[in-house]
Amino acid sequence: MEHIHSTKIGKEEIKLSLPGLKLKTVISLSVIIALFMLYFKMPVLSLRFVGWAGSLFIVLIPLALNPRTFKAVKFIFVLLFLFIVLGGILSSPLFNAKRYRKMIGEVKVTEFTELISPINLEQVPIVDRSFAAALAEKKLGEDFALGSRVSLGWPTRQMVKGKLYWVIPLMHSGFFKWLTNVSEGTPGYIMVSAINPQDIRFVREVNGRALKLKYQQSSFFNQKLHRHLYLNGFVTKGLGDYTFEVDESGEPYWTVTVYNHRIGIAAPDGIGLAIVHAESGEIKYYPMPQKDGALDDSAVPEWVDRIQPAEFVLSQLDWWGNYVRGYWNTVFGKRDMLMVTEGYNIIYGNDNRNYFYTGMSSIGSDEGTVGFVLTDTRSKQTHLYKMSGATEYAAMRSAEGKVQNFKYRATFPILLNMNGVPTYFMTLKDSAGLVKMFAFVSVKDFSLAGVGENIKSARDDYQMLLAGSRIGSMTEGASEQKQSTVTVARIGSDVKDARTYFYITTTEQPKRVFVATSNLSSFLPLTRSGDTIQISYVESGENEVSLITFKNISVGE
Repeated sequence: MEHIHSTKIGKEEIKLSLPGLKLKTVISLSVIIALFMLYFKMPVLSLRFVGWAGSLFIVLIPLALNPRTFKAVKFIFVLLFLFIVLGGILSSPLFNAKRYRKMIGEVKVTEFTELISPINLEQVPIVDRSFAAALAEKKLGEDFALGSRVSLGWPTRQMVKGKLYWVIPLMHSGFFKWLTNVSEGTPGYIMVSAINPQDIRFVREVNGRALKLKYQQSSFFNQKLHRHLYLNGFVTKGLGDYTFEVDESGEPYWTVTVYNHRIGIAAPDGIGLAIVHAESGEIKYYPMPQKDGALDDSAVPEWVDRIQPAEFVLSQLDWWGNYVRGYWNTVFGKRDMLMVTEGYNIIYGNDNRNYFYTGMSSIGSDEGTVGFVLTDTRSKQTHLYKMSGATEYAAMRSAEGKVQNFKYRATFPILLNMNGVPTYFMTLKDSAGLVKMFAFVSVKDFSLAGVGENIKSARDDYQMLLAGSRIGSMTEGASEQKQSTVTVARIGSDVKDARTYFYITTTEQPKRVFVATSNLSSFLPLTRSGDTIQISYVESGENEVSLITFKNISVGE
């Protein structure tokens, strides 16, 4: 059957023929395409998303080839186009600036020391993601047969039984490797300590059972993680941020954020968490309702470290900073606008909660911050700490400048509480990616950078710099600061990195060594055994303690 169109140009009539497929044929084609799109494309079937509109457009193409359905399909195409265009415009910050600003929830101004406890040097994470991946790759390479069949997944830093680890799943390295392993899955995961690079574990068994990770994003067909969730009812909500985590007994799981768009077809926000057992595929869903300005995560198991995707949180923080005075201020005035600094990290609070950390800077500021925010990785509760200081990359350049002759590169820093003072900590790596030195840099003044070949020497160098700086004592406001009047038992000195260090033992505490540099007091070189001195320091429980202040009473200082 042909559908004939005719038109006239001048005196000539031209007949145009459009081949029309039979109605049954086009319907069959559309059904086949629809099933294909649902299985492989897996669009979210909700008006809050636009992916289904593109899929529907492709499904309707065969129907456009039949003259009986052509006009109806053309009308639907127009509606789909209007839905995408008008939906995008009406969901934009142009009309919803206040709603975008409130997406992050209430931002509480908090004292830094209320959230982050003073750091224990033995618990400072020195292994970053790239280093952990390299160590895991080396561990995997010890099994030559296995290394050819699997690859390493994305490392996730997680607290397991009170210790920090990078947990790295073994993934299928391709379709044919998956086809070979389809009935068994990959044999476990690797754990790399974030504290001790010598602590690397290849976990092949849990509770006496050999591990077989079947469900993962690198699997195919029904074992593909996203499709497994989609086919089990998660068709009307978005799924993202597939994170591999283990519980306290070592059982492997995937934690998947379930999200929706809060403002029309835009502004994604986590509304729940799906936990999938990597072996059995068992799914448990935990919805998170709003409660007191934050998400109620009380039903989610405690071993889960992360619920909110970092990209959602960072976008919402940007909206909170940008739309402080509405949309048009972002175009013209730009008054009081803030933005998140480049990069982020995860730190652990004294409440055993994880926080996304990022700095906040004024629009147009390259080197400085006006403060930083800590956002709970589970409930999204956000705390703002107001303090001008250096951005993470400015601190990294400062640390690299201290060892520029070695051409070491700094890793992205971690925020620490050094006895009440916010401090960036980072490792310095050579061109081969090996950790060579450590650095502490003041957030308030990035020119104060202490470096050393081990964490303790770097900390001591940093503490001495702070003691003689305009910032003052690094323990300002710290509750554990102690002051004592004692008698010198012994005193000695040593020169390191062009700086003279003095080591003092006292009659009252003979097993402790107090360390100071000459910039702390000009009377240190004059001090002798038997002198009475007045000192202050932070009680850390260590046998070697750095002094904050020093006064020699015997020589009349």
